[in-house]
Amino acid sequence: MSHEEEKEQDLNINSEGVNEITLNISENGRTQSLEKPDAIGNSSDLLPEGNQNETEASWNANRIQKVSSEVSETDSKPNTLLSQSISETEAISSTSNLSEEKSSEFQESLTEELIEGHSKNIERESGNYTYLYAEGLSEIPPDFLEGQARKKMMLDEYTVQLNSKGLVEIPTGIFDVKMLHYLYLDDNEIKTIPREISLLKNLEVLSIDGNQLTSLPLEISLLKNLRTLNLSHNQISWLPSEFSNLSSLKCLLISYNNIENFPSALESLKKLEILDLSGNRVTLPETLTAMKNLNMLYLNANKMTIFPKILCYLPNLIKLSLSENQIQSLPKEIKELKTLKELLLTNNKLLFLPVQLFQLIHIEKLRLNGNQLESLSDKVENLQMLRDLNLAKNVIRDITDNLCHCTTLECLNLNDNQIKTLPPNLYKLKYLKELYLSRNQLIMLDEQIAYMKELTILELSGNALMYIPVEIKSCTELLKIDLSYNKLSLFPVGLCALVALQHLNLCGNYISEITTEISFIEKLQHLNFSKNKLPSFSIYLCTLSRLRYLDLSHNEISRIPTNIEKMKSLRVLLLQHNKFILFPTELCMLNKLKVLDLSQNKIQLIPSDIKDLQELKDFNLSNNQFASFPTEICQLSSLQKLTLCQKNGLKLKLLPEEISKLIALKELDVSHNELQEMPEGIGEIKDLVTLIANNNCLTKLPLSFSSLQNLQHLNLKENKIACLPSDIQLLLELKDINFDGNTLIRPPAEVCKGKQLLPITHYLESADRRDEKILEKVLKTIASNVPFEHFEFFCQKLQLNSAVIKSMENNRLVTQALNYWKTENQELSPEAMTDQLIRVLTMSGLYYLTNKVKSVKLYSKLVKF
Repeated sequence: MSHEEEKEQDLNINSEGVNEITLNISENGRTQSLEKPDAIGNSSDLLPEGNQNETEASWNANRIQKVSSEVSETDSKPNTLLSQSISETEAISSTSNLSEEKSSEFQESLTEELIEGHSKNIERESGNYTYLYAEGLSEIPPDFLEGQARKKMMLDEYTVQLNSKGLVEIPTGIFDVKMLHYLYLDDNEIKTIPREISLLKNLEVLSIDGNQLTSLPLEISLLKNLRTLNLSHNQISWLPSEFSNLSSLKCLLISYNNIENFPSALESLKKLEILDLSGNRVTLPETLTAMKNLNMLYLNANKMTIFPKILCYLPNLIKLSLSENQIQSLPKEIKELKTLKELLLTNNKLLFLPVQLFQLIHIEKLRLNGNQLESLSDKVENLQMLRDLNLAKNVIRDITDNLCHCTTLECLNLNDNQIKTLPPNLYKLKYLKELYLSRNQLIMLDEQIAYMKELTILELSGNALMYIPVEIKSCTELLKIDLSYNKLSLFPVGLCALVALQHLNLCGNYISEITTEISFIEKLQHLNFSKNKLPSFSIYLCTLSRLRYLDLSHNEISRIPTNIEKMKSLRVLLLQHNKFILFPTELCMLNKLKVLDLSQNKIQLIPSDIKDLQELKDFNLSNNQFASFPTEICQLSSLQKLTLCQKNGLKLKLLPEEISKLIALKELDVSHNELQEMPEGIGEIKDLVTLIANNNCLTKLPLSFSSLQNLQHLNLKENKIACLPSDIQLLLELKDINFDGNTLIRPPAEVCKGKQLLPITHYLESADRRDEKILEKVLKTIASNVPFEHFEFFCQKLQLNSAVIKSMENNRLVTQALNYWKTENQELSPEAMTDQLIRVLTMSGLYYLTNKVKSVKLYSKLVKF
């Protein structure tokens, strides 16, 4: 499992023999939605390993399993969605008024939602419990409130989840559900909690994270059964003194608010076990020691420069997190934290560590990454229970040999230091599972690596390694190895004996040949050989039948072997920056391929067999040598992203109407070409979300453009567009617009500078009203001034046929002709009609009338209608 972001593992705390629940708290960022375990989505994108960082957590009725944690090169940031696997998961004890039998059936799990998107409108029943996931912005489903249906649903316990619904207030119907136990209102726009909250006497969990609360009602103190309260990411500056009446409260999350003074009411909460005050500016009082039962305390991002000594006298503290502060030293009193198991001091300014720190013999997890430490004390050998040590992003040159005495160590992160050699005894850490040494100054890896038989992850990226000892073959548990950006010129043959290996990164080396033994790595799924010196696509790669991701970009490959068809599992193939002149038709046999990148080659034609890639989602052909748009692509009906950016190579002059066949397309990039217009068929691509066509020669948008109802991102900068169509206002989803560098007149460029749709549509609506009135004036002027002897010639210039002219009445002939012409040209805007009439008058030789109409137009534009 990749450890790119710092994450936390589950920690179980048992209290009074009651059920355990899990609480998901991000060490340095946002506390996410607290939800039932069966409400969590399951993500499996194209790749199951390297590019996917989701971690699945399993819940069991009798115990909470430990979830392996991600170790960071950089700390996790607030609100990072879909970016990494799992934030820190904690287990706290819960009290319940349910019967013992039902308590054993039901385990309340509060976890971070890992996957983008909203919960589906679904009603799930599990045993005697109904979970309601209500869509809709401000109302509970009616059958939740109505008599008979309500009786059927009110079994024993209810959970209502209304996260991300755009609510501005809590729906009043909720307060009628007297048996409500779990209420989730995260990520809305709620400004106040009404006094009626006190009616929910059975409420145990209230989560209102990410709203606009500035204060709490006194009535919240009447929720005697409340065990977990999440108020993070609001604007609260104080807590009422009545807050002390929440006698059952065990977990309080109030991170990222505006609290400066420690709320004195908290000192009376005798059962409080978890407290998160991260992202405030809290000053801690001496009376903090009254909180005897506090197990977990989070004070991240509080702008602390000094470690508060009062923390050292919390007798039952198990976990303390002070990451993202500016602490420069630790007090000697830290030795008093005798029960501490986890100490997190990521991203501070520590220069050294006091010896007293190493008297905390129960420490299991120590995070000191992102400081200014130059060394690690020999006293580290005292930490006999240490499992996870993170010293990444410091300035450490040498690692003490005494670290080998920490025999329980499972994860060691020394990324981004200045280490040149490793102590010989380090390899005696025989239970070590994850070792991170990327971006140091290592020039060799000792043969004793063979003793680390439990290793599953080894990262050595960004060093100066010239070879890998063959003894690495003894590390048979290895799942992931990163050797990118070293100085390897030969493929390390020892890797071929690692039959469990799934992820191998050799990017940025000097390897020119792949040995036949690579076929022994039968479980390999992710292989990165980019930026090497490979002259060809090795036939031995084709034996890797489980490979899903293959990156051979930035090499010297010009051909593909025919037996590539054996790579049945391949989903992603990256071949950009190679030497292809012809499109390799062999690729068309990979009918399960999802992503194909052939950009930065010299390909001129696409074969008709491309139609066989019916599962292709992402196709990049940028910077090749196409004389015209390859219409063969239009057969890929499942394609969602097409990139034909031509910063280099031949420029496309035209997009064909056949592009309308790409009905699944969501993103189209045709930037840096010489397109003069968009085809009308583009309006048929109803699912298009992103259109990038900057740096072309476009002068206008097609009439069908307003049909792109799902368009959100539009980049048309550096074109020659003068006027925007009025119906652009129909693109209601459009939120990211760029028209910079165009010759805009309608609307003027300054109106578009804000890159927002609303001011553009306001301008266009006003301009349309003005232009319609100008057209009316012009029509009246022409109708009154065209001489009878010029009538027929004038009608010919309007392109009216003789039958239409003869059918007109003798009186009001010009008016009838103009009305008929206007009906026939409805697709033109009022302004375009006016300009067309001026041209007709000129062609009819009616110069006096032409000048008069021009004057009407000019004068009318100066008048505010």
